[in-house]
Amino acid sequence: MTEVTTFQEFRLWSEDFCNHVVDVARQGAAHEAQIVAKGIQSDPDIRSTKRYKVLDTEILHRVLEGFDANNVWDFSTFWSTDSLPVVEVLHYEQGDFYLPHTDWSPYYSERKLSMTVQLSDEQQYGGGEVILYDGPDPWTVTQKRGYATVWPAWTLHEVKPLITGERWALVAWLRGPDFY
Repeated sequence: MTEVTTFQEFRLWSEDFCNHVVDVARQGAAHEAQIVAKGIQSDPDIRSTKRYKVLDTEILHRVLEGFDANNVWDFSTFWSTDSLPVVEVLHYEQGDFYLPHTDWSPYYSERKLSMTVQLSDEQQYGGGEVILYDGPDPWTVTQKRGYATVWPAWTLHEVKPLITGERWALVAWLRGPDFY
Protein backbone atom coordinates (compact mmCIF):
# COMPACT_ATOMS: atom_id res chain seq x y z
CA MET A 1 0.00 0.00 0.00
CA THR A 2 1.29 3.46 -0.90
CA GLU A 3 2.06 5.76 2.01
CA VAL A 4 -0.25 8.79 2.11
CA THR A 5 1.79 11.98 2.08
CA THR A 6 1.02 15.54 1.09
CA PHE A 7 2.74 15.18 -2.29
CA GLN A 8 3.52 12.25 -4.56
CA GLU A 9 6.59 12.19 -6.82
CA PHE A 10 7.29 9.45 -9.33
CA ARG A 11 8.91 8.79 -12.68
CA LEU A 12 6.17 9.10 -15.28
CA TRP A 13 7.93 9.37 -18.65
CA SER A 14 11.18 8.62 -20.41
CA GLU A 15 13.39 11.37 -21.82
CA ASP A 16 12.22 10.40 -25.32
CA PHE A 17 8.57 10.82 -24.35
CA CYS A 18 9.37 14.19 -22.74
CA ASN A 19 10.91 15.27 -26.06
CA HIS A 20 7.79 14.04 -27.85
CA VAL A 21 5.52 16.12 -25.56
CA VAL A 22 7.59 19.27 -26.18
CA ASP A 23 7.54 18.60 -29.95
CA VAL A 24 3.75 18.21 -29.88
CA ALA A 25 3.43 21.47 -27.93
CA ARG A 26 5.67 23.36 -30.36
CA GLN A 27 3.36 22.36 -33.22
CA GLY A 28 0.55 24.34 -31.59
CA ALA A 29 0.06 28.04 -31.01
CA ALA A 30 1.64 29.63 -27.94
CA HIS A 31 -0.58 31.78 -25.72
CA GLU A 32 0.19 34.05 -22.79
CA ALA A 33 -0.52 32.29 -19.51
CA GLN A 34 -3.62 33.55 -17.73
CA ILE A 35 -4.94 33.79 -14.20
CA VAL A 36 -8.44 33.63 -12.79
CA ALA A 37 -9.10 36.73 -10.72
CA LYS A 38 -12.15 38.81 -11.45
CA GLY A 39 -12.50 36.81 -14.66
CA ILE A 40 -9.88 35.14 -16.82
CA GLN A 41 -7.11 37.60 -17.64
CA SER A 42 -3.41 38.01 -18.24
CA ASP A 43 -1.41 39.80 -15.57
CA PRO A 44 2.37 39.81 -16.12
CA ASP A 45 2.90 41.01 -12.53
CA ILE A 46 1.43 37.71 -11.26
CA ARG A 47 2.28 35.18 -13.98
CA SER A 48 4.60 35.20 -16.97
CA THR A 49 5.05 32.21 -19.29
CA LYS A 50 3.84 30.81 -22.58
CA ARG A 51 1.34 27.95 -22.63
CA TYR A 52 0.34 25.36 -25.22
CA LYS A 53 -2.90 23.39 -24.97
CA VAL A 54 -2.42 19.60 -25.26
CA LEU A 55 -5.02 17.58 -27.16
CA ASP A 56 -2.91 14.54 -28.11
CA THR A 57 -4.83 11.50 -26.84
CA GLU A 58 -1.73 9.43 -26.04
CA ILE A 59 -0.39 12.21 -23.80
CA LEU A 60 -3.81 12.70 -22.15
CA HIS A 61 -4.16 8.98 -21.41
CA ARG A 62 -0.67 8.83 -19.90
CA VAL A 63 -1.50 11.82 -17.68
CA LEU A 64 -4.69 10.05 -16.54
CA GLU A 65 -2.74 6.89 -15.75
CA GLY A 66 -0.31 8.93 -13.63
CA PHE A 67 -3.17 10.53 -11.70
CA ASP A 68 -4.97 7.21 -11.24
CA ALA A 69 -1.90 5.41 -9.90
CA ASN A 70 -1.05 8.24 -7.49
CA ASN A 71 -4.39 9.36 -6.05
CA VAL A 72 -3.32 8.07 -2.63
CA TRP A 73 -5.89 10.38 -1.00
CA ASP A 74 -8.64 8.38 -2.76
CA PHE A 75 -10.41 11.55 -3.89
CA SER A 76 -13.60 10.95 -5.82
CA THR A 77 -12.80 11.87 -9.43
CA PHE A 78 -14.32 11.65 -12.85
CA TRP A 79 -12.69 9.18 -15.21
CA SER A 80 -11.80 9.55 -18.89
CA THR A 81 -10.26 12.49 -20.66
CA ASP A 82 -13.38 14.48 -19.64
CA SER A 83 -11.85 14.61 -16.16
CA LEU A 84 -8.96 16.67 -17.55
CA PRO A 85 -10.39 20.15 -18.20
CA VAL A 86 -7.07 21.45 -19.43
CA VAL A 87 -3.67 19.92 -20.00
CA GLU A 88 -1.00 22.43 -20.92
CA VAL A 89 2.68 22.51 -21.68
CA LEU A 90 4.32 25.59 -20.20
CA HIS A 91 7.45 27.18 -21.64
CA TYR A 92 9.39 29.33 -19.19
CA GLU A 93 12.07 31.68 -20.45
CA GLN A 94 14.41 33.94 -18.50
CA GLY A 95 12.42 36.01 -15.99
CA ASP A 96 9.19 33.97 -16.28
CA PHE A 97 7.46 33.00 -13.01
CA TYR A 98 4.10 32.45 -11.27
CA LEU A 99 3.46 34.00 -7.84
CA PRO A 100 1.96 31.91 -4.98
CA HIS A 101 -1.50 30.56 -5.85
CA THR A 102 -3.72 27.50 -5.59
CA ASP A 103 -5.31 25.59 -8.46
CA TRP A 104 -8.65 25.37 -6.65
CA SER A 105 -11.11 28.27 -6.37
CA PRO A 106 -14.85 28.82 -6.59
CA TYR A 107 -14.28 29.11 -10.35
CA TYR A 108 -12.40 25.77 -10.36
CA SER A 109 -14.25 23.96 -7.56
CA GLU A 110 -14.12 20.58 -9.33
CA ARG A 111 -10.31 20.47 -9.40
CA LYS A 112 -9.15 17.74 -7.02
CA LEU A 113 -5.53 17.09 -7.94
CA SER A 114 -2.78 19.09 -9.63
CA MET A 115 0.16 17.61 -11.53
CA THR A 116 3.36 18.95 -12.99
CA VAL A 117 5.72 16.89 -15.14
CA GLN A 118 9.29 18.08 -15.67
CA LEU A 119 10.02 17.95 -19.42
CA SER A 120 13.41 19.74 -19.47
CA ASP A 121 16.82 18.47 -18.47
CA GLU A 122 17.51 20.07 -15.09
CA GLN A 123 21.04 21.00 -16.26
CA GLN A 124 19.63 23.18 -19.07
CA TYR A 125 18.23 25.95 -16.86
CA GLY A 126 18.60 27.72 -13.54
CA GLY A 127 15.83 28.88 -11.21
CA GLY A 128 12.22 28.10 -12.09
CA GLU A 129 11.72 25.91 -9.02
CA VAL A 130 8.18 24.86 -8.13
CA ILE A 131 7.70 25.44 -4.40
CA LEU A 132 4.81 23.83 -2.49
CA TYR A 133 3.67 25.29 0.84
CA ASP A 134 2.08 22.84 3.24
CA GLY A 135 3.24 23.21 6.79
CA PRO A 136 6.07 25.22 8.31
CA ASP A 137 8.70 24.43 5.67
CA PRO A 138 8.30 24.93 1.91
CA TRP A 139 9.03 21.92 -0.29
CA THR A 140 10.75 22.04 -3.68
CA VAL A 141 9.37 19.78 -6.43
CA THR A 142 11.93 17.52 -8.10
CA GLN A 143 13.52 18.89 -11.25
CA LYS A 144 14.39 15.44 -12.62
CA ARG A 145 13.32 15.09 -16.22
CA GLY A 146 10.33 12.78 -16.71
CA TYR A 147 9.24 13.00 -13.06
CA ALA A 148 5.73 14.01 -12.07
CA THR A 149 4.53 15.54 -8.83
CA VAL A 150 0.86 15.32 -7.77
CA TRP A 151 -0.73 17.27 -4.92
CA PRO A 152 -4.20 18.33 -3.71
CA ALA A 153 -5.37 21.29 -5.84
CA TRP A 154 -5.89 23.56 -2.82
CA THR A 155 -2.15 23.48 -1.94
CA LEU A 156 -0.45 26.88 -2.12
CA HIS A 157 2.46 26.82 -4.59
CA GLU A 158 4.53 29.02 -6.88
CA VAL A 159 7.09 28.93 -9.69
CA LYS A 160 10.22 30.95 -8.91
CA PRO A 161 11.66 33.19 -11.65
CA LEU A 162 13.72 31.40 -14.28
CA ILE A 163 17.26 32.76 -14.17
CA THR A 164 18.94 31.04 -17.13
CA GLY A 165 18.02 28.73 -20.01
CA GLU A 166 14.49 27.54 -20.67
CA ARG A 167 12.19 25.20 -18.78
CA TRP A 168 9.37 23.08 -20.23
CA ALA A 169 6.75 21.47 -17.98
CA LEU A 170 3.36 19.84 -18.42
CA VAL A 171 0.60 20.82 -16.01
CA ALA A 172 -2.79 19.17 -15.55
CA TRP A 173 -5.70 19.12 -13.14
CA LEU A 174 -7.97 16.17 -12.41
CA ARG A 175 -11.63 16.98 -11.83
CA GLY A 176 -14.22 15.35 -9.65
CA PRO A 177 -17.53 16.11 -7.93
CA ASP A 178 -17.68 19.12 -5.62
CA PHE A 179 -17.06 16.88 -2.59
CA TYR A 180 -14.03 14.86 -1.58
